[in-house]
Amino acid sequence: MSALQIIRLTNESVLNIQGIDAHKFLQGQTTTDFKELNAEQSRLGAYANLKGRIVFSFRAVEWPTQSLYLVMDSELLATAKNTFQKYIVFSKAQISTPDVAVLGIVGVDGATVLKTLFGFCPATINQTQSNEQISITRLHGQDRWLVLVQADALEEVWAKLSTQANIGTLNEWRAAQIAAGESPILAETSELYQPQELNFMNLQAISYNKGCYTGQEIIARLYFRGKLKQWVHRFSVNSSVLPALNSAIYDETGHSQGHVVLAAQSDPQTIELLAIVRHEYAHTVFLGDEKLPLTLLDLPYEVEAKV
Repeated sequence: MSALQIIRLTNESVLNIQGIDAHKFLQGQTTTDFKELNAEQSRLGAYANLKGRIVFSFRAVEWPTQSLYLVMDSELLATAKNTFQKYIVFSKAQISTPDVAVLGIVGVDGATVLKTLFGFCPATINQTQSNEQISITRLHGQDRWLVLVQADALEEVWAKLSTQANIGTLNEWRAAQIAAGESPILAETSELYQPQELNFMNLQAISYNKGCYTGQEIIARLYFRGKLKQWVHRFSVNSSVLPALNSAIYDETGHSQGHVVLAAQSDPQTIELLAIVRHEYAHTVFLGDEKLPLTLLDLPYEVEAKV
């Protein structure tokens, strides 16, 4: 068996925006520059409220032309659909929730296996390659891919992959997201954080020059006039219990300096997590009421704070 994991991401659902105005509609609603997105280029993005806080985030994949799939947390799908439904009536585009399965692929053998089984595998971050049955997107971080599969092809695709890979868990997918410094918005973190606090600028998920969208004024003001004081950092902690999302991060004096936005178990006694923390305190912080000391880990990118 190869050093590869396949994961059924049943926690993820897909919203489809289809029609000649699909790109234009989403361009005016989200942080993403949809002019950069096409059948060969995917993007992360988000929809923010008027306060500039993210309501839901997504991975956008075009498959095929003029059909945009937004992959997001299942618990936020209804919110996303209802939100867009209010405005899409003015566009030549339609919303649907297609029967599409979402798979995660993690492992050093991923490119070889995917290319052998399906004849293609995107190599660069955000690159997408597709056929009629599946769409594969290379994600941020080490050896990660997102695979969308049409429902009638899922059984065949899963059978092929399961002969070449181990079946992984959502925890392992979260661990890979944490290592990549990718912080998706989940139901528990909806409408709490601004995209810059989640390092979305390092993930090509914010455009500052594409024009207006909901929350754009506040998001742009933070970039052009403000000073980013807190953002996502990666930590490890000796613990066997996953912290709840939004658990407080404390400094040495017991004052709250941040919150957990994603966590996963890396081994039975160790947790890795992403937490929004004031940068000046990041080297000496503690988790939760138990005040467990956190060890700062590297991210695969550098966040540049304006001073």
